[in-house]
Amino acid sequence: MPNPRLDILGRPSDVQPHKRQDRMREGQRRSNSDDLVGAELPQDVAGPLYEALADFIRGKVYAHQWSTNSRIPSEHELMDAFGLSRGTVRRAIKVLVDEGLVIQEHGRGTFVSEGGLSHPSGVRPLSFAASLREQGKDFKTYVLCNQVMPAPLDITNCLQLPQGTPLLFLRRVRTVEGAPVLCQESWMNIVACPGLDEADYTRESAFDAVERCSGLRIVRSTMSYSARIAGSEHGAYLRCDKNAPVMTVNQLIRVEDGTPIERSVTWLPAGQAIVGDAVQSR
Repeated sequence: MPNPRLDILGRPSDVQPHKRQDRMREGQRRSNSDDLVGAELPQDVAGPLYEALADFIRGKVYAHQWSTNSRIPSEHELMDAFGLSRGTVRRAIKVLVDEGLVIQEHGRGTFVSEGGLSHPSGVRPLSFAASLREQGKDFKTYVLCNQVMPAPLDITNCLQLPQGTPLLFLRRVRTVEGAPVLCQESWMNIVACPGLDEADYTRESAFDAVERCSGLRIVRSTMSYSARIAGSEHGAYLRCDKNAPVMTVNQLIRVEDGTPIERSVTWLPAGQAIVGDAVQSR
């Protein structure tokens, strides 16, 4: 089976417009249009009008007045209610889409999202592929880069290898129902784990490939988390605005004999969470 094709920005070219299959039927959805009667935009939002409109919609969702899966008012309804231009309304909605608060379905409208995916955090290494499977999510993996090249110094230091050691660099985007849910960039130790550069990463996760090629289990990951904006490059990969908030998860992954095997950074768009248990020491 050929690898999925991507356009120049790393976006899947064969993905159809995003549609949720498990949403409530059209007749069961509550309209929020009546909430616009007598409504006013927040007066305490400094900045352009689209930010005030985005804040108004956020307030309705955060207060649970506009519930999950419900349709928000149409562009025309928002334009008429607040005397705004179409461009202002569309920009406000795009901000909220990038935040993961609402989703757009072509020809159907804009809906309050069901909430983000969550991924486990704790004593075990974090496999995003395994996390998606456990949540019953049907995902696709698109490989944007798969190349053996000399690694940067900070990467070889992390993996305890000499400077300039050739490593496998992978950049992958995973999508659920056509929408990108993460971009993952990995430097993989092919010195300790030969054969990694021959795996088909559209079908096999990096964790599975490491364990298959090395014959060792992945047992440990040192993780750190950072809040960032997407930037132009990763905004293109994730199909969000360059100024959209994202979370990055950095992992240094080791197999059971203690060998560091992978250094990765995973970019998560808004609307996702890392969850786990914290235990107070006695």
